[in-house]
Amino acid sequence: MRLIATADLHYDMADYRSKVRELADAMCREQADVLAIAGDIFAGEIGYLVECLHLFDGFQGTKVLVAGNHDLWTYGGDSFRLYDETIPAAAAACGFHDLDKGPLVVGDVGLVGTVGWYDYSFRDESLGIPLRFYEHKAAPGYAQQAPDLAHLIDPDEALPPRALAARSFWNDGRMIHWDTDDRGFNQLTLERLEAQCVAVEAEVRAIAAITHHIPFVEMLRRRSDPSWGFGNAFMGSAGLGEVLQRHHEVSHVVFGHSHTREHRRVGHVEATNVGCTYKMKRYDIIEV
Repeated sequence: MRLIATADLHYDMADYRSKVRELADAMCREQADVLAIAGDIFAGEIGYLVECLHLFDGFQGTKVLVAGNHDLWTYGGDSFRLYDETIPAAAAACGFHDLDKGPLVVGDVGLVGTVGWYDYSFRDESLGIPLRFYEHKAAPGYAQQAPDLAHLIDPDEALPPRALAARSFWNDGRMIHWDTDDRGFNQLTLERLEAQCVAVEAEVRAIAAITHHIPFVEMLRRRSDPSWGFGNAFMGSAGLGEVLQRHHEVSHVVFGHSHTREHRRVGHVEATNVGCTYKMKRYDIIEV
């Protein structure tokens, strides 16, 4: 099976929309069996998702997607409803199957997928940042300067210099609205992915997984900057990789999120980060 995949289109950003149109046109001209989008298609207005997905109307094969964290951003709506109802329905109306709603079998290959999430299992312990900062998605250096986050700073707590040097804020903290928490939602996505693998593994030759968040710690971007070290906590979860490794039929996983192109083999899984950025759009073709 020939899989063509992209990610991180961010079609809501007008400055780069023409790049997405060019990418979609090129992908539709490729001879592939399945087209996959690994999340972060839009943010805010569902119309951007619909418009973007219709750019792929010319593709003749199976079309699948998973949501990304940006796709679940809302200014007061329900992010879980976006994930579980609105995005799957909009995708179906545009000829795409949202893999978070269930797997597909194309020929002798199973397709499974999930947005994935994070449970801070990828955090850099050497920074010495207490867990409450990750839960609020605000690094200590940032929280010191933000009046609404001043409660995170304990004047009697001596934080390491590298912890205070981390000055980033993860925007999911202001743009995701739901009645769950990061660990609870992450666990839900893992359970759904596990069930998908179990559902198809007996009837296929191989399984290809599509996620948005990163499944393997080996594929994190590693920098000396403490702010990026803090941000790695929101790149994915160890549990995501554990589910994929537990099922030996899973031969490939494709994802995005960190905007860093990379391919490597982790255990028995060929892992590919598509590596689109805001300004540069690309795709990968993978033989499964």
